[in-house]
Amino acid sequence: DAETDRTLVTLTFAQSLDAKIAGKGGRQLLLSCPESMLMTHWMRSMHDAILVGIGTALNDNPQLNTRLIPEASRPSKLPRPIVLDAHLRLPIDCKLLSNFRQGVGLQPWIFCSSSNFPEMSSRRSTLLEAGAVIFDVPCEDGFLSIPQVLGELYKQGIKSLMVEGGATIINSFLKCSQQSDGLGAPPVIDIIIITTAPMFVGDGGVGYE
Repeated sequence: DAETDRTLVTLTFAQSLDAKIAGKGGRQLLLSCPESMLMTHWMRSMHDAILVGIGTALNDNPQLNTRLIPEASRPSKLPRPIVLDAHLRLPIDCKLLSNFRQGVGLQPWIFCSSSNFPEMSSRRSTLLEAGAVIFDVPCEDGFLSIPQVLGELYKQGIKSLMVEGGATIINSFLKCSQQSDGLGAPPVIDIIIITTAPMFVGDGGVGYE
């Protein structure tokens, strides 16, 4: 959007009827049907980048592409995969990096903590050699600063971002958005898209605030 000097953010996730987005202890739940998954891939094609947290990257090993769109209709432009990974735990054999090395995906960007943890030096070198691009941002209350991440993405030319989760990332963006609203600052989230699965998870599930 040429009229906006920030990255536009779409937050999208699936929930149960009792507004749970993960099972007990953050366990992944199957909350999406084939139709909603196809819709997700179409939405991905409309954004410059797709963001997930390291929990989702480790548990799901996602590709963050548009492969479910029929080939005849599939846009040639791929979204940029982005992982919030404070301590650089992303494995070098993950699909995001292997897809890039095979020429079927864009180079993944990783946002990590700017704190100087000794063990991160070797992890950084390994990930850089595997093809990742790494950005350092400060942490706030133990989590990567969402405004700092969004500011860097805009500087790097990302004008539209789709945030897919998991639960920790969803709650981080919602909390940051509430704080921004309270300060009268520009919105952090522009669009929220929620699909609801016809099931109940119960009190042990992870919700959002």
